[in-house]
Amino acid sequence: MPHRQLFLDMRKVTRIERLYRRVHQPVRHPENPILKGENPWEKMASLYGTVLRDPADGLFKMWYLTIPEAGEWLQVRGRKALGNITLLGYATSQDGVHWDKPVLDQVEIEGSAANNIVEIGRTNCEGIAVLYDERDPDPQRRYKGFYWEHGGIDTYMEWKGKTIWGEGEGDGMWMSFSADGVHWTDCGNNPVIAKGSDSTQSLVWDPTIEKYVAYGRMGAGGRKVARAISDDAVHFAAPELVFEADAWDEEGTQFYGMPLNIYEGVYVGMVWVYREGVDGTIDTSLATSRDGIEWERVLDRQTFLSLGAQGGWEDGMARITQNFIVVGDEIYLYYGGVQGAHTGRKFATVERTEQPMLGLATLRRDGFASVEAGDEEGFLLTQPLAIEGETLHVNAECRGGLRVEVTDDAGGPLEGYAAALGAGNYLDATLDFARPLADLQGRQVRLRISLQRANLYSYWFAQAQPTI
Repeated sequence: MPHRQLFLDMRKVTRIERLYRRVHQPVRHPENPILKGENPWEKMASLYGTVLRDPADGLFKMWYLTIPEAGEWLQVRGRKALGNITLLGYATSQDGVHWDKPVLDQVEIEGSAANNIVEIGRTNCEGIAVLYDERDPDPQRRYKGFYWEHGGIDTYMEWKGKTIWGEGEGDGMWMSFSADGVHWTDCGNNPVIAKGSDSTQSLVWDPTIEKYVAYGRMGAGGRKVARAISDDAVHFAAPELVFEADAWDEEGTQFYGMPLNIYEGVYVGMVWVYREGVDGTIDTSLATSRDGIEWERVLDRQTFLSLGAQGGWEDGMARITQNFIVVGDEIYLYYGGVQGAHTGRKFATVERTEQPMLGLATLRRDGFASVEAGDEEGFLLTQPLAIEGETLHVNAECRGGLRVEVTDDAGGPLEGYAAALGAGNYLDATLDFARPLADLQGRQVRLRISLQRANLYSYWFAQAQPTI
C-alpha cells in the first residue's frame, strides 16, 4: 500500500510559492496524568518504556520504569538490593486513557509478589523498547524487548559518600522475547550490545533494508543518538553515532534521548532536548529521516511538546515515547512528565512535590506538520512521481479552498485531471477527477497543489473502494 506523503521534510517537493510550513503541537488529554505510582513497589512512573496497541486483541499495553518506595536497601527476588533498583511495571487499557495494573505474581519485593512488576532480565531493566513483531513466524518471539541491564544485584561501590550500583558481569543492552508481553525469556546472547544506554531506547523493523534497527545512547559517547542494526534481533552490528546537538543549538544542549517510529514510511524522532546549559529543562522536538541515518531537525527546531504549567507535575520535563498509535482520526502520543529541571551542571538539587507521572497527548492523523496558505493563494509542485493507485486522497483543513492538478513531467496541465475542495475539514477526501487516474499508470507525472486559507497535512494514492 502506498504511503501517505507528509510535510516533515520537503524532499518530495520541487517548487513551493506563497506557502509556509508549521509544526502542530499535540493536545494534552483532559484526564492527565493517566498513570502514576500509587503502590509501595512503584514510587513513580516513568516512560522510559513503551506503549503499544496489540493488533491481536485491541488492548493498549504499557511497560514503564519504576522504583520501589523503600529505604536504601530492600529485598528483591529474595536478595538484598539497593532501594533505587529499576523495575519494569506493566499496565493495560481498553481505551488508552484508563489503565489497570494486573497482579502478575512474578517478582517478589519485600516478601510479596502481589504486584504488576514483570520478571525480565537480571537486575535493573531500564528504558525498554517493546516491538510487537507480526512478521516473526515464531509466536514465542512476537514481543521483543530491548533494554539496558546494569549493575549486578550483588555488585556495589561507594561514590561521593553513598552506595551505588557497581558494574556487573554482562552489563549492556539486552534482548528478551515473549509471546504475550508478560512472560519473558532471555534471547540467549545477552548482552546483545556490550554498551549501555542510560535513557530510553527504540527498536523497529525497517522494511526497506529488512533489518531490525535499535537506537539509544549505546556507544554514542554521551547524550547523543547511536544506531545498531541486526538481521535477527539477537546479533547486532557495532553501534554508530548518527545524531547529536550542533552549533545551532543553545550552549550546553544535549539529546537526552530520541524515541522514534517509522510512520508512513518515514522515520519520525521525538528529540528530548536537554538544555543543560540554560535551565535544565527537557522538552520534545521533531526530527525526521528517510533512511534512519541522516537526520533533519523539523522546521528550525520548533518545540513539538512543550512543558506543562509552572509548578505542575510536568513543568521541568515532557518527553514523548516511541510509538504513535493511530486511533480513529487521531494519533495517541504517550509521554513522561517530571516536575522540576534535571539536576546537573545548572542545578545541583531540585525540590519536587510530585513524582514522575505519565500523560497522553493527541494529534490529528498525519498532523505533525503542514503546508499552509493565508489569504493569498499559494502552491507547491511535487517531484515527478508514478501513479500508485486509482484514487488520490488529501488530509486538509480548508477555510478557503484547495485545488489539485495532475501535470506532465514538465509541469504542464493534463486535460481532465483537475479537482477542487471547498471549505471544510477533510481527514480523508477523495479528489474527483473527470478522467480516471488509472489511465496514467506507468507515466511520470507531478501534482500541483494550490491552497488558500488552508492547511495540507498529507496526500496519498489508494485503490478505489468497491461500490455496494
